[in-house]
Amino acid sequence: MADEVTVGVILLIVALGIATYLETRYLRKKMKNRRVRTAKRDDELQDNAHNVITTTKAIVSSLQRQGIRSEEADAWLQEAQTANARHNYRVAMDLTAKAKDRLLALKAAQASKGDLAKLDRLSLGGSTDEMTTKEMLQKEIPPNMLQSKFSIEVAGTAVELGRLNGRDVSQATQLLEAAKTRFDAKDYASALTIARQSKRAAAGEQVDVSIALAAPQSPPTPGGRTCPSCGATLAEDDMFCRKCGARLALAACSSCGASLLSDDAYCPKCGTPVAQ
Repeated sequence: MADEVTVGVILLIVALGIATYLETRYLRKKMKNRRVRTAKRDDELQDNAHNVITTTKAIVSSLQRQGIRSEEADAWLQEAQTANARHNYRVAMDLTAKAKDRLLALKAAQASKGDLAKLDRLSLGGSTDEMTTKEMLQKEIPPNMLQSKFSIEVAGTAVELGRLNGRDVSQATQLLEAAKTRFDAKDYASALTIARQSKRAAAGEQVDVSIALAAPQSPPTPGGRTCPSCGATLAEDDMFCRKCGARLALAACSSCGASLLSDDAYCPKCGTPVAQ
């Protein structure tokens, strides 16, 4: 009976030993995997922090060459570098993001001011003639022109940042070029809309470009003659409109500018002979 108890105790001890060994081995493996995952996350954070700091420093240098400086952004960037050196990668990334946003805002503001620099200089003298000229120029600026140019500048900067950060900016670049094309065609409203879409695409957002990239309607190509009555296209030697039959004034007098008909030999206003 005593032998059976002894054997049972021994078996129990062996079973507990095996269970303890297996559990310890499992826990060690689990802890090792956790440490590996933590190390990978730390490495990724370190790489990301390094990349955004390098990108922002490049932006700072580029803007300084353009005469744009920000002590606030420089201070944030310095704090970010200090945090990165202390392995506070999330803090470094947050500070760098603040500095980058500040720099982008300054660049966009500088771009918008450039279009009105001439107008601002006119106000320095304070004379009546200069102020009148300023007001006249302001009235001549088409709607959405300054806003669209501003947005194109911002989108261009966003595309550069996206490329530096390793994002696919092909769609954003395509939209940016489309916005520039619309701006050159003086379609400022469309240029403004597409530039904003380009900025969103550069930030990684999904943008529907089916409408944005549709070819703009080209205005009628100037050239040839048109009827002053109905606007129909005419040949150079037409004396009457092909559509409404109106008699056409083919030229103007070189002396006084009066309109001439195709069969006029002399100007009806000043009598100057018409060159044939």
